[in-house]
Amino acid sequence: MDLYKRSFKLIKNKVMGLLDKQKSKQKKDTSNQLMQLSSDEIKYLITLIGKSEFKGTDLQLVYTITAKLQNQLKK
Repeated sequence: MDLYKRSFKLIKNKVMGLLDKQKSKQKKDTSNQLMQLSSDEIKYLITLIGKSEFKGTDLQLVYTITAKLQNQLKK
């Protein structure tokens, strides 16, 4: 009976370790998806910026952001 308990505990620990690894990988994948924009999202933002009106003081910042978005879209 003691051997059965030890075997069960060993198997349980192995399975739980594998499940923890799977969960941490899924969390990383999800966080990466939230950090990167898809090409459709970039195109939408560039279009939205193009349709908007900005004050002169904002133009340099908007230009820089738009250039970065276009460069990311080209990749």
